Amino acid sequence: MRIALALGLLGPLAAAARLEIVQPTLHQYEGGPALTGAVEFFPGDTLFLTFKVSGFELVEKANEESLSLSYDIDALDPQGVPLREKVAGKLSAVVRPEDKKAKWLPLVEYSVLVPPAAPPGEYRLAVAVKDLHSGAEARRDVTFRVRGRYVEPSDTLVVRNFRFYRSEVDTRPLEVPAYRPGDTLWARFDITGYKLGPNNRFSIDYGLAVLSESGRVLYTQEVAAADERESYYPERYTQGSLSLSLTRDLAKGTYTILLTVRDHLGEQTYQTRQAFHVD
Repeated sequence: MRIALALGLLGPLAAAARLEIVQPTLHQYEGGPALTGAVEFFPGDTLFLTFKVSGFELVEKANEESLSLSYDIDALDPQGVPLREKVAGKLSAVVRPEDKKAKWLPLVEYSVLVPPAAPPGEYRLAVAVKDLHSGAEARRDVTFRVRGRYVEPSDTLVVRNFRFYRSEVDTRPLEVPAYRPGDTLWARFDITGYKLGPNNRFSIDYGLAVLSESGRVLYTQEVAAADERESYYPERYTQGSLSLSLTRDLAKGTYTILLTVRDHLGEQTYQTRQAFHVD
């Protein structure tokens, strides 16, 4: 994130003008072209915002005219939850005769990361500016959409959207989870409903067992993966994955994956059974 003061062209300066936040523009990268129309970002993207300020008051001191502004910017999700700490800063600059002739205005640059677990919907950047000379204030919201994945929330630990795949990079799940001996089975799923601690910390792990049609345990892994971290923005769900290498001599039939998820902070355990076929 970088805040900078720069010069931009706009209408004439006037001490009596109303303080305004003007020309708010979104960019996909720093210094990139302005995005127009319906602006959409994805979880994990970094969003860049620029805007200018007009209508500020100039104060003369020692034969120089200067401006003095403060501002703050808050990035909020559809429920009003902040994506990061509010950014606050000040802008001070001497306005020279050539600057007035060029019709310049101060420019603010801001960036924010769209969290990896950000839900879909309309987000907003709440911008506020204050003229420290006149006391005038201005506010403006800049909206954008995020095309995130929606995972239905839960008050208790649960696994949702368990899907089988043909390969690690497939995006379309198998309609019928059928494999051949020697194949590698891939699956992905969402874990939600775990408890969040201070600083939105969570601590989960999951293990698995593979059962035959008769219920006999053919394979087990107590802890296949673990995830423990904290973040400013609450991660209400996390995605898990697993893979199994099916032996070439595996008998045809129906098998079951018993997935066990543990939430260490919430002291919860959840199990789900998912069947697949070997033809």
